[in-house]
Amino acid sequence: MKGIGRLNLALLVVVIALALFAYWRSHKTEAENKLSIIKPAEARTVRIEITGSAPVVLERGTSEWKMTAPVMARADSFQIQRLLDILEATSKDRYGAAGLARYDLNEPYARVTVNQQTFAFGAVNEMSREQYVLTQGGIYPVALRYAAALPKNALQMVSKQLFGADEAPVGFELDAFKVVQNDGKWTLTPPAADGSADDINRWVDEWRLANATGIQAAGNGKPLSNVRVKLKNGSDINIGILQREPQLVLARSDQQFEYQFPGELAKRLLASPAAPPQKK
Repeated sequence: MKGIGRLNLALLVVVIALALFAYWRSHKTEAENKLSIIKPAEARTVRIEITGSAPVVLERGTSEWKMTAPVMARADSFQIQRLLDILEATSKDRYGAAGLARYDLNEPYARVTVNQQTFAFGAVNEMSREQYVLTQGGIYPVALRYAAALPKNALQMVSKQLFGADEAPVGFELDAFKVVQNDGKWTLTPPAADGSADDINRWVDEWRLANATGIQAAGNGKPLSNVRVKLKNGSDINIGILQREPQLVLARSDQQFEYQFPGELAKRLLASPAAPPQKK
């Protein structure tokens, strides 16, 4: 009996192993239809065409992405990465590119072209909560998050960083003081007895890393005052202070946008690095 029991146990183990293998294999093959062989790191150009909007064209630069249409601007790398996720998308199904009207792909509402490959976005399957995407001669149902990455307007793709990755400030001049870098060291003029090098460095970093909460097209408002910034490459930029509260609104002289920041930031950016913190 012991031998029979061991045999039955061994057979049970084999049956369970085969069942697990069959389950794993069926679920593995469900998502084997890749929409692209392009890797995100290989993307060099992105073109976004949405019905009713001007095409948005993005190009990878040496240090960051740039928008070349409908306006020239630094592009938001996070938003671009969301778009490029489509390159790694998979689908459990692939249909032939026939009967496009059935999937609203005869006139897709959006197209994204990465390098030379175009992804057209069509109807949503309300039962499976998937969207039909046409690319490379096939129709693929994919998760809704890929279409959710499409921008509502071009401004959504503009970088919210006040300074680009290749822009290194070496001088700031405000109405009441200036902060300048000499031989790698930042100095405040007029000097302050209670100001430390750490205070100045923190102040410079807040400017250098300033990340807006929102961006809007430049208006016709006149600046209340200006911050003159010198970059390491020799360029000079005027940053207009359009508003201090309830939001801080800044506009670079070389760009067509206004950057919106929390009003609390104005108390730090526009005050001397040696000034005591302002009370809320």
